[in-house]
Amino acid sequence: MNITGLSKEIQVEGRKLTFFNQRNKDWTHPYAYHNTETLSSAGCGIFSLCHCAQWLTGHVQIPEKWADFSCANGGRGDDGTDRPVLLHALMATGMNVHLGFRYEEDGLRNDQDTLYDFLLHKRGVALCNLRVGHIVSLVAAREKDGIKQVLAIDSYSESASEKVRDHVLEVIPGSEVIYTVKNQQGLPVGENTAYAAFWVEASLPRDFNFLHSI
Repeated sequence: MNITGLSKEIQVEGRKLTFFNQRNKDWTHPYAYHNTETLSSAGCGIFSLCHCAQWLTGHVQIPEKWADFSCANGGRGDDGTDRPVLLHALMATGMNVHLGFRYEEDGLRNDQDTLYDFLLHKRGVALCNLRVGHIVSLVAAREKDGIKQVLAIDSYSESASEKVRDHVLEVIPGSEVIYTVKNQQGLPVGENTAYAAFWVEASLPRDFNFLHSI
């Protein structure tokens, strides 16, 4: 099998989306906070922002551009992307219009019923955590087999992560990401496959930001 490249065209809910594959180590553009981190090591917030914007506008974004914007405007925090600060900066500069959303300065939210309703009625999209420390995009909602579900697009394709996998209800065919597995000595010992787009229980997301369509 071939390792998945920097990006990949995937079909999600009838839409063609350019998925940015954070697992690919060639994302070497700096995204640093007093260190040498890159988009590959710390760019989940930036990639998720790009996925959200493309979902809303149909336009492919340039992650390096928004990484530089984030660093220049205080959006790069000590543990990754500070979403409220970055979103505030986008609003203050008017750059949010280019990305197709309005942010209402309401910080990190945890009302899951409101999130489900927001996505179900296509009012916009959301940035969130499915597990602590990693940001993904949420772009749609549905009820299937009596279970409320939301659709995640995950730059690090963590459908098989032990903190997420038991909440995954369906994966999106064609969103497979193939990546190298290394041992503790850093030697490549095989390849794994995960999915970049998948439906999860609507009770899983935490700390979400609503991006309202404009």
